[in-house]
Amino acid sequence: MNKTFFHLPPELCDPETAKFHVVPVPYEASVCFMPGTANGPDAILDVSDQIERIDEVLLNEYCNFGIATHPPVPPGDSPEEEMRRIYQTMKSLFQPGKFPIALGGEHSITPPIVRAAAEIYPDLSVLQFDAHSDLRDKYTTGGRFSHASAMRRVIEITPHLVQVGIRSFSAEELYECPTYIKNLITVPMLETESGLKSAIETILSHLTDNVYITFDIDAFDPAFAPATGTPEPGGMTWRQATTVLHEVSKAKNVIGADVVEVAPYQNGNIVTEYLAARLVAKIIAFNAK
Repeated sequence: MNKTFFHLPPELCDPETAKFHVVPVPYEASVCFMPGTANGPDAILDVSDQIERIDEVLLNEYCNFGIATHPPVPPGDSPEEEMRRIYQTMKSLFQPGKFPIALGGEHSITPPIVRAAAEIYPDLSVLQFDAHSDLRDKYTTGGRFSHASAMRRVIEITPHLVQVGIRSFSAEELYECPTYIKNLITVPMLETESGLKSAIETILSHLTDNVYITFDIDAFDPAFAPATGTPEPGGMTWRQATTVLHEVSKAKNVIGADVVEVAPYQNGNIVTEYLAARLVAKIIAFNAK
C-alpha cells in the first residue's frame, strides 16, 4: 500500500477531486557527497501525519482542498529513461485546478517537471531555493543529467530563473552564466527586515505571472536541515524561507513545486524530513485558494 501525505481520510485524498497532488520521486543517481536522497520521499511521508491541519499564519484548513498522494515514480534504468518517466507522470498534473508537488530524490528530477509545466504555461518562471547554483553544463557524477546541472537544464527550457539562498558556485558557472550569478538573492540580503522586504521586491520583479518553485532542502542552514547530501553553512532560516514563499504565493500564480535533496539519517534523527514535510504543508497552505 502506498504511503500518503498527512495520512488523510479517503474523501480528502481522492485524485479526482483533490487540488494538491504529491508525487514521490525516489531517484538517486548522481549524488557527489553523502548518499540517501532516494529515501527522502518515504521519510517525508512517514512524518507528515504529525503536522497540524491548520496553518498557524493563515488559520486556514488547507487539507480541505484535498491532497492526493500518487505512487512513486519508479527509477529508470538510465538518466534519459528516468527523465522520461518523470515528465510523463507530471504532465497530466499541470492542469487548471491541480497543483503537483514532487518529493525528491535528487535535484536532477526538476528539469523534466519544468518541461511538463512549460508546455501548459509558456511564460513560466522558476523560483529556486538552494545552496548551490546547479548551473554546470555537466558534472563528473551524472554528466548533463547531474544534480549539479539541474538549473542549467532548466534555463534551456525557460530563461526566467530566480535563485535564492545560493552560497556556492564554480568558476564555470560564474563565467558561463554570469547574469544568473550576478542576480541571485544571497542570504545576507535576507537578514534584516528592510533587506528581506527589498529582496522580495526584487524576486517578484524578476518572476513572470506563472511560477514553479523548486526547493533544495540545503537552502536552509545545516542547523535547521542537517540531513542532506551537500550541506553548506550560512543558509536560510525557516522564517526567511517561508516569508518569501508566502509573498510569492500572494503575488503570483504558483503552479507547482518540488522539495528535494533530503537524505535521512539512519540514527532516528528526523529533524530534516520533518522540516521538509512542514515546508510542503506551508506550500500547500499558501496556495490553498
